[in-house]
Amino acid sequence: MKIIEPDEDQIRIIRSILSYQFDERVAEAFIKLPLKISMRLGKIRYVYLNGNRIMTLRPTDFGFTLSIEAGKIILENSDYPKYRVVVRDDVEYMGDVMGIDVIDSDQSIKPGDEVVIISNKGEIIGIGKAKVPGFMMKSMGKGEVVRFRKVLRNEKKS
Repeated sequence: MKIIEPDEDQIRIIRSILSYQFDERVAEAFIKLPLKISMRLGKIRYVYLNGNRIMTLRPTDFGFTLSIEAGKIILENSDYPKYRVVVRDDVEYMGDVMGIDVIDSDQSIKPGDEVVIISNKGEIIGIGKAKVPGFMMKSMGKGEVVRFRKVLRNEKKS
């Protein structure tokens, strides 16, 4: 797949999607970076930074799935607790986060939102997809509240 510089229209599309999915501050933070893209069927599919894929555009709902690096950019450019789920750091996370492990979460998270999972020490643990609203996460007990897409701690150990 050919990686290219985005033109003005493609940058506008990326900014619009990020503004809708997150907010204007996060969108501007990404747009200021030296992003590259690759296309599929004439549409943006992947977004790259320094040769690494940081976002994938889902064709089903036109939202971005995130890499760990994209999660770090979001954390640096948003105020606590936006887009975050804070969890206990004494648990080895694999495929999902249970409600019993949640310490805090962005109350405005909706099911299906991309979220950054961080420890109570502020360290990034992974990226995931919310399964329940943020305001319900702590009360879900042993129910799944976030499904991991990427887990940083497991990558370090391999």
